[in-house]
Amino acid sequence: MKNKLTNANFPMDVEGRVYHVGVKRGETANRIITVGDHVRARRIAKLLDGPEVKGRTVFELVSQRGFTTFTGTYQGVPVSIIAIGMGTPMVDFLLREIRACVEGPIAIIRFGSCGSLNALAGCGDMIVPSGAYSITRNYDHFLDGHDTEPAYHFSKVFDADPTLSRLLAASLTATLTANTSGCKVITGGLNATTDSFYSTQGRSDPAFRDDNERLVEEILPRERPGTDALEMETAALFHLARCANPKNPVRAAATMMVFANRVTNEFITPEVVDLLEPAAGKAVLEALIKVELEQEHPEKGSVWERIHVEVEA
Repeated sequence: MKNKLTNANFPMDVEGRVYHVGVKRGETANRIITVGDHVRARRIAKLLDGPEVKGRTVFELVSQRGFTTFTGTYQGVPVSIIAIGMGTPMVDFLLREIRACVEGPIAIIRFGSCGSLNALAGCGDMIVPSGAYSITRNYDHFLDGHDTEPAYHFSKVFDADPTLSRLLAASLTATLTANTSGCKVITGGLNATTDSFYSTQGRSDPAFRDDNERLVEEILPRERPGTDALEMETAALFHLARCANPKNPVRAAATMMVFANRVTNEFITPEVVDLLEPAAGKAVLEALIKVELEQEHPEKGSVWERIHVEVEA
């Protein structure tokens, strides 16, 4: 902790910087791409407008808690790209703290990676879910005398923003077709957001008791048919978007690149990731700037404010 904080209920420092993400007003835009990996965030940030467009370089901030924020413009539209790490608590930090720093509605797209439960969704394919739900470990099940209780809990489904999802799917389809990668865009299915990469995603680990042997092959298809992807953030994003104050709405969608196909047991190669991440990142940016927002954060004083440089004759 570098600066003195005030307000234990919602900590900020004297500059108005939020506790975990580390930004203040004017450092994040209304349109946001969130990713887990800071390397992915940096790759996408290279697509933002440079100094020749707006007179200044892309804003970058790495917080003490590991959040990495890039803010600039894409085709003149203010955009932020924020890497948060992994897991639903990181989504909660992100959305609550960014909401406190941005005036007007927020449109946010998660661009992540996932494991596929769909044999037709191979490594490198992009999934755009229509909704997401959470799978959480039931701690009580693992206490003596409680093993008759279910080991895992399934929430209900939280919907993605349909307009934003349609824009995203169309943009990905057009970009990947032009990219001639041969990768597909899978739409209409569900995303399962888990609280663990291991136990809640049905992976075998002999070092711990997880009681998850039937989770992926039997229990999950029965509980939530039509599930295409397993990852660790999207349901929290859709849930919080639904819970946002309607006076300052949050519209959320997501796409994830298949890194592992759990049906065929294949894993993506670094070469495919290097090829597809920039293309998919560009598609997400293209979708995001098409979103119409009723109000936007003021440009004056922001990190995307255009600097007018007079050129000598």
